[in-house]
Order: sequence, then structure tokens, then C-alpha cells
Amino acid sequence: MNKGNIVTQRQSNIELLRVISMFWVLLGHYYVISEYSTVDTISFNWIGMQLLGAWSKVAVDIFVIITGYFLVNQNFRWNKVLKLLSCTYFWGIAVLIFALCLGISVKTDYIYKSLFPLTPLNWFARSYLLLYISIPLFNKLITKVNQIQLGLIIVGLTTLFYTIPTLISTFISGGGYLTSYFTFATMYMIGAYIQKYGNFKLDKISIYVGIASSFLIIGSIIWNDYYISAQADIMYLAHKGNSIVGLLAAIGIFTFFKNLTCKYNRWINILASTTFAVYLIHNNPIISNWLWNTVVCADKYLESSFFLLHMLGVTTLIFGVCAILELIRLRIAKYCNNIMLR
Repeated sequence: MNKGNIVTQRQSNIELLRVISMFWVLLGHYYVISEYSTVDTISFNWIGMQLLGAWSKVAVDIFVIITGYFLVNQNFRWNKVLKLLSCTYFWGIAVLIFALCLGISVKTDYIYKSLFPLTPLNWFARSYLLLYISIPLFNKLITKVNQIQLGLIIVGLTTLFYTIPTLISTFISGGGYLTSYFTFATMYMIGAYIQKYGNFKLDKISIYVGIASSFLIIGSIIWNDYYISAQADIMYLAHKGNSIVGLLAAIGIFTFFKNLTCKYNRWINILASTTFAVYLIHNNPIISNWLWNTVVCADKYLESSFFLLHMLGVTTLIFGVCAILELIRLRIAKYCNNIMLR
């Protein structure tokens, strides 16, 4: 393997983080989207499920931070946008056809959005696409300001879109396109800042703060379960999209993996390349309720001693199936492209 090949290969430590983050997303959806009967008592399974599923929003933050870290120094490429659109459009159409073949009731609005490539049903896909086409603007801003100015911009955006909504309910807390755009922009700039100005001292602080934030998330779940009730907003710090605690945890986790020594691993990188499609397939609103409440039926196993193994096993299986489907799509696309180039 020559030096040139090594330079162009993705780092497997960050790719491993992508895989773990997508697994966290699946665990979070197992908990959040699955419908459970009224929980009268707090059980080991209930708390265990919450602790395993507490990291899906943190994982989303990690994905966007990774984007900022890698793309701040790269030239904008429209072919990347086309790849994103082709992936979202293909799986939007494929999932729609799958649902119709199974006889799943599909809203007319979902059909229209699936057929139009610029309106992916998945909220993350919409927000990420909007972020990506804004990257030239963000990178131009980042190159024009100095370290202190970029830091102040990040602090301002973080205060407005994370800290305040975590402490008090505001119009920002409800989400929406505009809020998602600014939160994604904030995370992108954080990743860019780490790339441009990161150092040992900053890394050390980030990891310690990330550890503290992670313990705060875990502690808040256990505290609310035992001292409030099962019906309370027990996942507030973890699943609130604008949680400053979740963002700090994401920064710490990303920093840890950034500094992790991990040799190039082809299989990790291949699996990581499927994560966006895994998200698109399993979290398409056309089938998400059917997947979790008709196929998985987590509520049936809640009292079982094997419940947490069921949670881990099912999410691993869904990840694997979706990843295989995406690899097949990529192989077919590569084959078709080679034919066209002949």
C-alpha cells in the first residue's frame, strides 16, 4: 500500500464512531418509537432500555460534528450533493414500494414527498442536505474570522440554540426547519473549530466535560425514574434535540475517538459507508411504526429476562439488513456507472 493510498483513506477511528453512533440511533428508536403499555413500576429492564437508548440525539450531534471536522478544509463538490440525493431518493422510492406491496397504509403527503427527490421524508436527511449546500458559505465565514471570533460565534449560537432551550422552554425548543438549520450549523462550526484550532489542552477539557455530561444524562434518567414517575419526561436531557448536555457529551465522545489509535480497517470503513442509508431505510416514517410496533413488538418482551438481549439483537439485525441492502445498491450503481463509461 503506497503513501498516496493511505492519505485518501478515511480514518477507521472516526469510521468506527460512525458505526457506533448509528447503532445508538437504532437503540434510541427501539425505545422512543416502540409503544409500551402503561408502566406502573420501574424495572431493571425499563431502566436498562433507557440507558441503552439515551444516546440517539447525541449520535446525531456526532455525525454533524464529524462533517464539520472533515469538510472545513475541503472543496465543495456538487457530485456529493447528487450522491446524497440519489441515496435519499432511491430509498424513499424503495421503501414506498415495499410498504405498498405489504399493504401498509401510506399518507398521500408521504407519497408525494417520496416521489419528489428534494423533499426526503426523513428530517435528518432534509436538515443534512440543507447543511451540505451551505458548506461553501460556512467555510468562507470560518476562513475570514480568526480563532477568537469563531469561538465567540460558536458560543453565541450554542447559548441561543442549546443552553437557553435546555433551561427554559422557548419557540426554539419545538424544532423545525430553521432551528435544525442553526443547530446543524453550530455543530458544523464546532467540528471545524476542533480541526483548525484543536490542541491537547482543548481535547483534555472536551473529554472531561463529555464524561461529566454523559454521567449527567445517566443520572437524570435514574433520578427521574425513581423520584418522579414513569410518566415523566425522563429522557429530557438525552432526547431533547437542543440539549446542551447532549451536545457536550457528543463533543467529548468525538474528541476521544479522534485521538484513538486505530489502524485502517477496510471492513469498518465499508460498514460506516452504509450508515446514512441505514438511517434512511429504518427511520422512514412510512414504515417506522410498522417496523417497531408490528415486527419488533418490544412491549411483548418488556417483562422477559432476555429483554435487553432482544433490544441489542434486534437493533443489530436491523443495522445488518439495512447495511446489506445499501451495499447491494452501491454495487449495482457502480456496475451501471461502469457500463455507461464504456
